[in-house]
Amino acid sequence: MTLSEAQATATILQSAAIRVQNVTKRFGRDGQQTVALRDVSLTVKPSEFLCVVGRSGCGKSTLLNLIADLDRPSEGFIDVGARKVGVMFQEASLFPWLTVRGNIDLALKLSGVPKDLRADRIQELLETVQLSGMGAKRPHELSGGMRQRVALARTLAQDCEILLMDEPFASLDAITRDAMHEQTERIWAERHLTIVFVTHNVREAARLANRVIVMKPAPGRIGSQFSIDIPRPRRMEDLSVATSAADLHELLQEQEAGHE
Repeated sequence: MTLSEAQATATILQSAAIRVQNVTKRFGRDGQQTVALRDVSLTVKPSEFLCVVGRSGCGKSTLLNLIADLDRPSEGFIDVGARKVGVMFQEASLFPWLTVRGNIDLALKLSGVPKDLRADRIQELLETVQLSGMGAKRPHELSGGMRQRVALARTLAQDCEILLMDEPFASLDAITRDAMHEQTERIWAERHLTIVFVTHNVREAARLANRVIVMKPAPGRIGSQFSIDIPRPRRMEDLSVATSAADLHELLQEQEAGHE
């Protein structure tokens, strides 16, 4: 590598929170392999809110798992620098025998936060997700939206700079989901997080994202990219959000037709 090439690579790494380069992922043994992702390249800027949409089976969750280092690419590489990565899934997966405080405390403990600092940190996180006064509750006493807010607080307890979200609000009703959109957008802005958010819902993507990646299936690969330049704050019912969602839906239909 020449000096100019090394400088160019360093510049890219400095300007990227996440860099996915020529990533292919296969599952199964030789002769019976399924290619989940093929030659995927993607750069996510620091503090960007990126949504990934596409039909089931197009590799959205596989890509998220690879970025989270929960699995390894078959080919290519992924770089997040020294940034901490947190993951939030569709299910809150809270420990039912622990209180809200206990669930968050465990995350802080595993992150190495000293015991004498954890009480204040827990309270700060509860305030961040607007659950002050709910620390003594157990998961079964909470609504679905509240459980997801606890899951978000638990993820933030890791002091992550990159937040990966795999359809975290898919099981919530429309009103609760809209409230979670507001919470997520507020926390993203306050903490300057880099978020990669997987969803099937094109209006959710238009509501949240700076940029949307539309993935093509079988094998999964990036079909197109779509910038969302709507001023914030946004609402699901905004005409501009609906218009962008319609454009995204049209892109998905075009790729479905191309796949068939």
